[in-house]
Amino acid sequence: MVMKSALSGKEKFNILLALAGIVLVFVYAYCGDSCSYLQGSLFGIDLKYLGVLFMGTLVAFSLFGLREYRLFLLSAGAGAEAFLIGFQVRHDVFCPYCLAFGAVLLLLFAINLDWGRRRLIGIFAALGLLAFVAFFNGSVTPSFAAEPLKPVFGNGRIHVRLYSDYFCGPCSRLDPEIAGPIAALVKKNSIRVTFVDTPVHQHTSLYVRYFLYALNEKKDIDYANKVRHALFLAAAMNITEREKLEEHLKKSGITYKIYDPAPTFNFLTGYLTEDKIRSTPTAVILDSGRKTVVRGSADIARAIGEIP
Repeated sequence: MVMKSALSGKEKFNILLALAGIVLVFVYAYCGDSCSYLQGSLFGIDLKYLGVLFMGTLVAFSLFGLREYRLFLLSAGAGAEAFLIGFQVRHDVFCPYCLAFGAVLLLLFAINLDWGRRRLIGIFAALGLLAFVAFFNGSVTPSFAAEPLKPVFGNGRIHVRLYSDYFCGPCSRLDPEIAGPIAALVKKNSIRVTFVDTPVHQHTSLYVRYFLYALNEKKDIDYANKVRHALFLAAAMNITEREKLEEHLKKSGITYKIYDPAPTFNFLTGYLTEDKIRSTPTAVILDSGRKTVVRGSADIARAIGEIP
């Protein structure tokens, strides 16, 4: 196959649009952290690299007159773009660069559409959509989030750091016993409590994410206790798959907003290191420069109950 010596106006327009898509990807990549609304990968490959590869392949197909291959690639891209737009709508966070890239892709699809091949177009569009449904891994980070979300409640003089694991039996039994007293102490500004979910069990990290996602939706001590109760219940039911956990939370009336929890994890890791946590449940109580470490359900419940 050799490159055509003279390109038609339509082919030149296809190439210009594809190059515009590549420019959008580079602008998105280098505009700074505040613009990184949508992050994701497919088959472990960052979407930015896939976007450049996709548009670069379209340029090559146009240069060599491979119209049929271009149409099928655009069909798959249109299916994938439908998923990505839906992902942004679902999380109510929109990336202008991603949407502009999608608009370029859909315009390319429209100008190359051939209804005589509608069956194959539908097949490739479905394949593109299904590939993203099955293998897309993404997160949404609000652009205004300068500080990490912290699972901290209250402004009291006494700081209580509560370390627990959702798959820890004693933690599960302790939680309903202290949830009410902790909420009452927070509301009367007697304490400042930090919930530090400790990744002792292999599936705890999944649960920690959804606890933080829920706080990202609504940061309130009563809601936090409700979410923790639902997660402890899920652990008791041995729910370890993301889809089943999401279904359980939905049935429990828990809503959440996905974000990148890495800064929050760094914040919590600092406490885990500082307090040298080796087991759960553990409570660290700081009062007027004095640090008290309390371990075990009964002792923690008693210590919480003694806070004025």
